[in-house]
Amino acid sequence: MGIYKRLITLVGSHGVAPENLRLLSSHGVMPEPSTVFRRGMRQVVMSQAALDAAAERRRRKRKLRMDPPLSALERNRAYARANRDPNMPEPINVLVGDRLSLHNYVQSLCRGGRLDDALNHVRKTQFQRIRPTIFTYNSVLGNLHRAGEHDKVVALFDFIRQVGVIPNLVTYNIVLGTHADRLDMDKAFSMLEMIYGAKMTPSTVTFNHLMKAHFRLEKYEEVMRLFKEMLEKCYGADPPTYAATIEGFVNGGAMDQATELYMQMRERGSLFSEPVFCNLIKGYFAAGRVQEALDVFEFIPEKLERTVMSYNAVIDGYCKSGRVAEALEFMGRMRENNISPDAASYAVLMSGYIGQGNLAEAEKLFRSMGEKGCASAAVVYNTLVDAYFKQGMIAEVGNLIEEMVEKRCEPDALTYNLLIDGFVHAGKFEDSLRLFRKMIEASFKPDIAIYNKVFGHLCNERKIDEVNKLFQDMVEGGQNPDITTYDILTDGFDREGRIKEANLLFENILEKGGTLSEELATRLRLREPNVSGGGKSMTETQMPNPGFVEKPKVEAAM
Repeated sequence: MGIYKRLITLVGSHGVAPENLRLLSSHGVMPEPSTVFRRGMRQVVMSQAALDAAAERRRRKRKLRMDPPLSALERNRAYARANRDPNMPEPINVLVGDRLSLHNYVQSLCRGGRLDDALNHVRKTQFQRIRPTIFTYNSVLGNLHRAGEHDKVVALFDFIRQVGVIPNLVTYNIVLGTHADRLDMDKAFSMLEMIYGAKMTPSTVTFNHLMKAHFRLEKYEEVMRLFKEMLEKCYGADPPTYAATIEGFVNGGAMDQATELYMQMRERGSLFSEPVFCNLIKGYFAAGRVQEALDVFEFIPEKLERTVMSYNAVIDGYCKSGRVAEALEFMGRMRENNISPDAASYAVLMSGYIGQGNLAEAEKLFRSMGEKGCASAAVVYNTLVDAYFKQGMIAEVGNLIEEMVEKRCEPDALTYNLLIDGFVHAGKFEDSLRLFRKMIEASFKPDIAIYNKVFGHLCNERKIDEVNKLFQDMVEGGQNPDITTYDILTDGFDREGRIKEANLLFENILEKGGTLSEELATRLRLREPNVSGGGKSMTETQMPNPGFVEKPKVEAAM
């Protein structure tokens, strides 16, 4: 009956009066169904079918206790936003829509190294309709912290608080880490008090920053106090935190504190990691407590499976203690347990032989690596290169590097440093430069620190044209100079009397927001920029104008 009533209403709207339809129906006569009429019938039937299907879906959802529709969630979220405590940080669900797009754009600027642009953008958009979230600010703060821009981190944090954005724990940790890196412990602890004042629970990251700073200050008792506070406030410590803390005590020679933490881990049943054991073994050997080191090694299988890392720690300890025979015996035990020595194992043992003045035995061990199925690596070559330079065996160094290149064994930063310093001290800088260029031609890319070392030696040799050529090759190869590069080059041009080139570099770095050393900047400001210097002049069009990478002033945050 309900369908019939809806049909009367529908066809009435298409030109057939309901009274006429009822009259025809009472006499048993129905009009010829038109196209409009048939369409109306289909709509009525389909509408009823849709209503029935919807009712069935609701019945099944109630029976299965399924989640409410998304619209209900949206209403609850809006209610939560309206009733959120204004003193609490923003939740993660605010990072949607236009604010998410803004966040992604700022992150892209940071990934591209455009930190100043990212910083200016978040400051500008804070006063626009689409404002950055605290998560966007944290992204900029974190990148500034890693770049060593400590003053900018503190300034942005002050700006965040001034405009009413509530910091979260990540924000506080970044700023605390900045103060800790600068060893400004009063401000670092003031940040910890702010965390407690905001009714937040500090994380292991918070205490790691503080402990790392106290390790640098060699205040080991304060480190232990902080570690105990962390266990009390943070519901324990994870294996990386234990490993990093024990490593700090070991490097500082504070083995009593390291042992206390180790025994605490055993009592608590904490999760062990191999670096924890290796650091303890290293520390006990350095302190002459060999038996305690071996006890730690024997305890490892109770917690995890021993790998080549653990064996190498014992071999290294024996070699540094002058007990090479026992180290060699331990390597045999390693093979008996079906663990193959790696390149680091051989490098450590070779260093032991070299330390005893037995270079021939170290060379013999090096040649046996291929026979025993262990491929040579840069760490092995570095051991021999260093020994050859100390013995004055310059020709052997050249042959070894030729072999390294032929075997496609990629050198690391230590290889470059050993070669450059070794040849320079031997009075053969030309050989050093020749090998350096050969390695670049072989597609080995040194980092900016190695380039700076070469630039420094070239400037000392007064080969400023060679500096210019190598600098342009470096930039064309995709390596960006840092503040140290500009400082070395500007000083080199200035000392050669090529004031125009020095001032062009000086202006370039000022445009990029960098600063030279105070002594060099003062010296350049006192010179006339248009004084012509000796030697071949580099015109303004020849001068590369790349962006520089600010050199980090401190280590990365823990």
